[in-house]
Amino acid sequence: MSLILAATDRSELAQTLGAELVHFGHQTQLVRTGRRLLDDLDTDSFDIAVIDLLLPDIDGYEIARQIRLRSSMPIMMLVDTHEDIDEAPHGAVSDFVLNPIDSHALDLRVTAILRETAHPAAGKHQRHGDLLLDRRAMTATMGGKLLVLSRTEWRVLLELSTEPGRVYSRDHLIRNVWGSDHEKTRVVDATILSLRSKLESNPAKPKYIKTIRGFGYRFGPVE
Repeated sequence: MSLILAATDRSELAQTLGAELVHFGHQTQLVRTGRRLLDDLDTDSFDIAVIDLLLPDIDGYEIARQIRLRSSMPIMMLVDTHEDIDEAPHGAVSDFVLNPIDSHALDLRVTAILRETAHPAAGKHQRHGDLLLDRRAMTATMGGKLLVLSRTEWRVLLELSTEPGRVYSRDHLIRNVWGSDHEKTRVVDATILSLRSKLESNPAKPKYIKTIRGFGYRFGPVE
């Protein structure tokens, strides 16, 4: 059972982080302020911190900076907009989740992060052909050359490469990258096209991100 230290003063988020995550086998210690979260870090050992960006006393990103001064514990930030993600301090946050939050999707994200933490050598670097992903540093290189990806492109690439060979529907990507309230599925196709232009030597015949007609997209597997 994982032990989550979570911080929010919003009742709907507290319900998801507290009662609902218990059903997925997590134990959550829930606090309402950033100061209390930092104090609790000094008195107990936690597997992951899940922080609402909009806390009443301390900005969530400032909390992440302070945690990074004392710990490498993974940090998940709960945000309301894509602009919030763009303002994140580099390297301080392990993952982002857009509100409104689906408890099942949150469980999958928490589990994936904890799996990487438990097996850091395997989780940090992933090689797929000439593509090397560093999930912690949030960098991607192709044949040793650094790729310049937008935050959205990087999040889509991370989601697809979590399980190479698995087919991800557009609805899944919308829910986990843009948020469950986003209605424009064409934004997925546009992001995939942009990613292919950076990953593929021949975007018309992709080997990294393939379209599975009628279902969605599949990353690899690439040897």
